[in-house]
Amino acid sequence: MTDRPKLTPSLSVEDFCDYYWLKADLLDFCRQQGIPTGGAKKDLTERIAHFLRTGEIPTARSAKRSAATMPATFSRQTVIGANWHCSQELRAFFEQEIGSRFHFNKVMRDFIKNETGQTLQAAIEAWEEAERHPPPPTDIEPQFEYMRHIREYFNTHPDGNREEALKTWHEKKAQRKSAAS
Repeated sequence: MTDRPKLTPSLSVEDFCDYYWLKADLLDFCRQQGIPTGGAKKDLTERIAHFLRTGEIPTARSAKRSAATMPATFSRQTVIGANWHCSQELRAFFEQEIGSRFHFNKVMRDFIKNETGQTLQAAIEAWEEAERHPPPPTDIEPQFEYMRHIREYFNTHPDGNREEALKTWHEKKAQRKSAAS
């Protein structure tokens, strides 16, 4: 097994791109080098690759979203506003209404993001319908490498356990991507 190199300014961009990195690793490196830390893992990866290739600190290209104005309290009749996000306050409301089994699944996250003008009652109904009739699993986006690995592990090892899955994840992280496939 190849040891993964340390993420340093002298690492080649090829080696950087050929290994798996946790978002925490990327954030630490960005902070140490003065690289903007906003955005998704994909954004951080692109900025670090640019830095390693050119030595230049890239700027964060963020789409300025207007701040979401969410009410202090919620009811089932509350209308979802533009740019709302899945906040802890909103989670507390849904847990109060639905119960402790509530979680922000993809259906609910998409509903809050895309259904401006709908009520929280409609969001609850969409969540409950998705729980009764779950949609088929969707592809996990490439930046969520850990989740992709865990899903693949349990698909090929139905009797496996979490410890085994984590062990194989740590082994995979330490290898070049081309060797880990």
